[in-house]
Amino acid sequence: MTTSNGADRSFGEINLPKLGFGAGPFGGAYHAISEEECHAAVERSLDLGINYFDTSPYYGDSEVVLGEGLKKVQKKYPRSTYYISTKIGRYGYFKKDFDYSGQRVVDSVKESMRRLNTDYLDIVFCHDVEFVNIDQIIQETLPQLFQLKKEGKIRWVGISGYPLDTLLNIARIQSERNQPLDVVLSYCHNTLQNTLYRDYQPEFIKAGVGHLIDASPLSMGLFRDGVTPEWHPGSQEMKEAVNKAKEICHTHGVCISDIASKYSFEYQGLTSTVIGCCKPEEIQRAYEQFTEVQRRINHNILKPEAESKALESILELLKPHRNYSWPSPPSDA
Repeated sequence: MTTSNGADRSFGEINLPKLGFGAGPFGGAYHAISEEECHAAVERSLDLGINYFDTSPYYGDSEVVLGEGLKKVQKKYPRSTYYISTKIGRYGYFKKDFDYSGQRVVDSVKESMRRLNTDYLDIVFCHDVEFVNIDQIIQETLPQLFQLKKEGKIRWVGISGYPLDTLLNIARIQSERNQPLDVVLSYCHNTLQNTLYRDYQPEFIKAGVGHLIDASPLSMGLFRDGVTPEWHPGSQEMKEAVNKAKEICHTHGVCISDIASKYSFEYQGLTSTVIGCCKPEEIQRAYEQFTEVQRRINHNILKPEAESKALESILELLKPHRNYSWPSPPSDA
């Protein structure tokens, strides 16, 4: 494999950790952030062995903050010790803010590498493919990304988005074209409320997809402790059910965020689960939850009674909303 200037670059296999670090919150969409805390979270993540970071130009200053955090620890953790995925195509909320043209792909990858202080990217996703014409993705965008892979700027090519049917359709087309996708990322589809990713997994494998990544086990803040973000696309009825579930968790002395994270981590079939963090204590907590789940699985240990009862009550409250997927793109996009 060679870079665009002809230099040889040989990559080894990508071995993503089962738990990944979502740097979306670095952009401040959920709440105000401290760059110092974000940088500290990056270092804590690497110290814990969580060496996969996901970001996007769409997430505000996320790439810049992540890149600066990785630069600060480069002596301790050189570039070869971690993986970065970012995205192309989406640069704002509305459909008019998408650009999937071949030249924009090239420019976007270059811009992301500059912001992230790297000369290659481990994974590049076409971001939220449901917003744009599939023909352009198949005919122009993905061929350009695979060309960048050939040049050594990208290691894996993938697509990301919310509707699983759309993602699977593109994966099947790519398989028929004898250029299967390396990886697919979806979000909010391996949660307390929605586990459809698990059902779709065999079909993605049939379509030749090498790896499946799950993001947002807390369903974009739906299962965070405290108030659900106003912009969350779920129905009001579902949000009210989750608020009742949070009250039940409180009576049992447990946190709904812990239960939600562990519920997602229990499923072993996906390559990696990415959870959004912006503080060192958040990634530490996610790590502890993940390792606790692995310990239970490995040693056949039952959940504590309080956690088990709370989970049973949550799933019962969410039954009317089970596997509901909200429209994407939204009507106002």
